Amino acid sequence: MPDSTPIPIRPRETVILARDFERLVTWYQTALDFRVLRRFDELPYANLETDGGVAIGIGAAPPDIPSTDATVIAQIETDDVGVLLQRVLSAGGMIQGPERDAGGGFSFGSFRDPEGNNWWVVDAACP
Repeated sequence: MPDSTPIPIRPRETVILARDFERLVTWYQTALDFRVLRRFDELPYANLETDGGVAIGIGAAPPDIPSTDATVIAQIETDDVGVLLQRVLSAGGMIQGPERDAGGGFSFGSFRDPEGNNWWVVDAACP
């Protein structure tokens, strides 16, 4: 049985994995008036937002993701990524990788719920 201590979880942008990163960033800017708030070309990753406050992240899809796989990932933020991942595991979810330090001063991890839906989880220091 999972620990019943509440874990604060906050919303983050939905992440879209792009097979053609530049093309997809440009498309969201042109088609839906998203503006780029930040870019991380070394990843590559971009944070985009509309004037109405809709936020998305676009990241380059790893080459091992088949073209038939969904590429939209829900993302949440919490104070302790490791604790949240352990709770997910003990409740029947699948950890896709252990908590990791991104080298930029923040922690992140990923998991799938029991039906296979992907989630990213980050701490508050994640840009």
